Amino acid sequence: MALISEFIDDYKSKIGHYEHLAQTCACQCESALKRQGLRALVTSRAKKLDSLASKVETRAKEKAYQSIDEIYEDIVDLAGVRVALYFPGDREEVDHFIRSHFNVDQVKDFPEALQHPGAYQKRFLGYVGRHYRLRLKPETLPLADQHLATYVIELQVGSVLMHAWAEVEHDLVYKSTEGFLSQDEYAILDELNGLMHAGEIALERLQTASKRRINTERQPFSNHYELSSYLYDHTRKASHRSDFEPFIGRTDVLFHFLKEIGLNSVPALKPVLQSCNLDSKGQPLAQQIVDRILQMNPDFYSTYNNARIAVGRSDPYGAPDEYVSYFSDKENLGSFMRQWIASEKLIGDTVGHLLNGEAPKDAALNKQALEKLQQIRELRNEILYGDQLPSEGDMIHAEEFLQEIMKSLRHHRDETRADERKA
Repeated sequence: MALISEFIDDYKSKIGHYEHLAQTCACQCESALKRQGLRALVTSRAKKLDSLASKVETRAKEKAYQSIDEIYEDIVDLAGVRVALYFPGDREEVDHFIRSHFNVDQVKDFPEALQHPGAYQKRFLGYVGRHYRLRLKPETLPLADQHLATYVIELQVGSVLMHAWAEVEHDLVYKSTEGFLSQDEYAILDELNGLMHAGEIALERLQTASKRRINTERQPFSNHYELSSYLYDHTRKASHRSDFEPFIGRTDVLFHFLKEIGLNSVPALKPVLQSCNLDSKGQPLAQQIVDRILQMNPDFYSTYNNARIAVGRSDPYGAPDEYVSYFSDKENLGSFMRQWIASEKLIGDTVGHLLNGEAPKDAALNKQALEKLQQIRELRNEILYGDQLPSEGDMIHAEEFLQEIMKSLRHHRDETRADERKA
């Protein structure tokens, strides 16, 4: 008991750390899921002292702890995050996000194994969810928080209904002062669990009905969640692969952009999607859509910039550089972007080939020039889609190169036209 008391006192001094750890993970989840158009309620907590003390005392009977470090290694849910999904059908997309965004140590699915003999025999499955033991990736953390990447977090994913039922059951069953409930109480909890499973079926049907409406109607998307739903479904149907996981990316900015240019509906968007690589793992579909539209009409760069800024006004998770106007004078940003747009108008076909991953066929550009143009296009992508701006020096050098390319191309085309007139 002395060791347990010592551990609890030590945890008291560190509880602020675990709260920060859980909040950081929750913020990353909430931000990414919202941007991708997946509806969920995300909460976080550090393990409460009374709950922790009870858990450690119970486990100490089996574990025979010899040190505080052994207890810390054994209790893996000191920092917890809960993702409660509006629609159970979004589990696959959320699972893909978690596995790609965090370092996952372990995954556990519920319900667990068969019940013990003599226990109340549930008629329903009980709690259904997936729990992850994971760690934050260092590259997603600021320098001051790099140490957080060494700690384990328990992340639970389930439907909003199932999490609500689990909270009730946990408080009644596991925190019962007598250690057990009556058969009637267990039966009522079982009955409530059945209602939750029926509710999940209703949520799944609601999602299916919503998708059917979105995929067939000609009206504009109401929000970026509807746009995401359509893109996920369209991509899956087009792939014809059961194991295919769509790479959609951010749809919040895309929705605002499509709305401003009148392409935020299924009929209007379909022609653009036909030119996109739906199987791409290198570039999200949302970025491909923007690229194709800007390629067709570079004048829309201003509209896309306005869409980014509009989303940034209400995004609590945006990085400082993420929503800076790329026509501002900050670090030569506006000058570079204006030069890029002018160049894209002049050599639109060449840029189009680069965007599509194809080899450009412009005789006026040698291999070295094309490689440099590809590097400059990556700078442009950092500005449009990234959360950090390129260095001022890189943008100045890129702008100078674009000016030289444009001068060379104009001269080459003037000579070509002159030769054609002589012929």
